Amino acid sequence: MEKLNKETQEKRQELIDEGADEEAIDAYIALGIGDNDLSDFEEAYQGKWSNDEDFVYQLLEDTGELPKDLPPYVHIDMEATARDVMMDYSEENGHYFRNL
Repeated sequence: MEKLNKETQEKRQELIDEGADEEAIDAYIALGIGDNDLSDFEEAYQGKWSNDEDFVYQLLEDTGELPKDLPPYVHIDMEATARDVMMDYSEENGHYFRNL
């Protein structure tokens, strides 16, 4: 991990002390999508998944965009859906973040 300025180091430690996942914080820093003081980390962090399709499926289910009772003959191309949805998200080491 790159050398962090003092303010970022302090905020990183504060987040860890509050129970945030250290690996997730480091993934956020590595992506470089947030601000230097990590103030957007908690808002941006979405969780950890094994792949984009699983993340997007859960996201769509949680937001009500994916009906829970789809008939078995309806098939969703989750690979294409994930590719489109991921334009608004970033992933590092399985950790997903909303691009703010």
